[in-house]
Amino acid sequence: MIGSFLQPLRHRLILLFAIVLVVPSAFGVWAAIDNFRGQVAVAHDATLRFATLASNYEANLLWQSQQIVQNLARDDQILAVLRGNADGRIHADCNDAFTRAVKPYPSYGTAVLFDLSGKAACQWDNSRVLVNVSERAWFKTVLATKAPTLSGFLVSPALKEPIISYAAPVFDVDGVLKGAISLGIRLNWLSAIGQEPGLPSTGEVTLLDHQGTVLVSSTGDGERAKNTLPEAKYMDDIIHGAARMFEAPGVDGERRLYAVNALGNNGLFVVFGVPRATVIDPLLWDLMVQIGILCLVSIAGMIAALFGARLLVTKWTEKLTDAANSMSLGNLFADTELHGAPIEIWQLGENLKAMATRIEHREGDLRDSLAQKQLMLREIHHRVKNNLQIVTSLLNLYARLPRGDVFRQAFSDLQIRINALALVHRHLYESDDLKEIDLAPFMKNLCSLLQDGSSIPSRRVKMTVSFPQLRMTGDRAVPLALLTTEILTNCFKHAFPNQGVGSIDISMTVAADGIATLSITDNGVGPKQVDKTDASITMGATLIAAFTKQLGGTLEVAGPPGTTTTIMFSVLPFVPGAQPKANADEGDVIASPSTARSSSLS
Repeated sequence: MIGSFLQPLRHRLILLFAIVLVVPSAFGVWAAIDNFRGQVAVAHDATLRFATLASNYEANLLWQSQQIVQNLARDDQILAVLRGNADGRIHADCNDAFTRAVKPYPSYGTAVLFDLSGKAACQWDNSRVLVNVSERAWFKTVLATKAPTLSGFLVSPALKEPIISYAAPVFDVDGVLKGAISLGIRLNWLSAIGQEPGLPSTGEVTLLDHQGTVLVSSTGDGERAKNTLPEAKYMDDIIHGAARMFEAPGVDGERRLYAVNALGNNGLFVVFGVPRATVIDPLLWDLMVQIGILCLVSIAGMIAALFGARLLVTKWTEKLTDAANSMSLGNLFADTELHGAPIEIWQLGENLKAMATRIEHREGDLRDSLAQKQLMLREIHHRVKNNLQIVTSLLNLYARLPRGDVFRQAFSDLQIRINALALVHRHLYESDDLKEIDLAPFMKNLCSLLQDGSSIPSRRVKMTVSFPQLRMTGDRAVPLALLTTEILTNCFKHAFPNQGVGSIDISMTVAADGIATLSITDNGVGPKQVDKTDASITMGATLIAAFTKQLGGTLEVAGPPGTTTTIMFSVLPFVPGAQPKANADEGDVIASPSTARSSSLS
């Protein structure tokens, strides 16, 4: 199918242009896709940096809380309270220490020292009544891990507002755990999240605790903040620290790029989300535009090749093809004017015109030569026929001399054979090609000639002739004519003695494989034993065998009743040494001269 498509020159030129255009276009598409992937990676990195930037305030606040707690945990006045021998002055000194450490930072709502039972030992603001925190999860975590921790979302009973607690253990000089210090960070001081310079306006920043509760959001509205977060199946990965950078649909259905920055040993999570439509989609659109432009360039190039090839090349080659087709049909002076064609095609047209002129001259010479040869060959056949007639006339004159009946009969038989040869030459020079004769009319004329020469009228012996419409060369027609002459002559002489009446059927059929069957049947007396010492009979049998072998066929005689002589041979030229189709040994005649009455000559 591809081979047939590429046969026209136009299609090959289009394929050439396609290869020239598609390879660079494919490289351009690959480069555009690679650039798109690089830009997407840059966008992901930028989203991670934005998440880190959005976490600056919270990270600094946690670092500040850590420093405050560490300083308080080393204060002797606070340790004295935890030793259990503190009086009122020591409690006042502890409260003053908390006040000095925390009061300069309004982001803290509470600062409390708890003993191991969860009871407040001292605090920043004594006016606030604090509850026992022994059952709070964050307090249990501090005691169990002996490490700083962050609580989740809390509502402070003392402040009546939401907070998160940064808590750290307190040890004495011997390293024994004595209690915990908790700093209550007011969430309203974190509401400015997402307002850091450099963050994109379309970005949304949300602060989550370790339970996934929204603490603050740059959107301000709690419900809207939840809608901007990823779907629930992604939240577990965020809380467990498995998600760092991913793309997912939000609860509201809009796809976003999300970056997560974990703070305080995975106690807090800053989630930065930016809509994909503002980051990736413009890059994807640019990619589609670049690919579309490259494809349009390739398509436009192939369309230009299609029409350009037609205008510049194939229009002229088609004209040359039409001229060549016209010349192949005999019009050697077809239009080959190619004004405006490329020089190579124009030269080809001029060469084609010159070649047509030479061919026309050559054909004229050949026609003249052929006409002369045909005239000469026709004249030769005519003269051979006339010469054979002269020979026949001379033989006829000699036959009238008083030399006996046998001598005259031999001359008569010889005249019949010569007339058969003359008939062959007459049909040859009357044919169009001087090489082949029409078998059916030839054999009818031959049979009529033989009956006339036998002096047996058709009212006594009726002859029926049936031959197919077939053309045969002279080399094949001569032995067939002479073979038929010998057999029919025998029929006329011996089949109907004593002025008997009867019929002779001569027919031939040709099979699909080219094997012809000639059958000559009479309803006479049938074959009989003949005298082998009769020279004329022996010569007749020899001629029949020779003509059969020359045809490359086989002969069979059957009867009585009557006599049927069958000859099978190929209508194609016989190749000497070839095995005949019918069953015969080395081309021998099946009917021997001693048993075939039809082989006798008078």
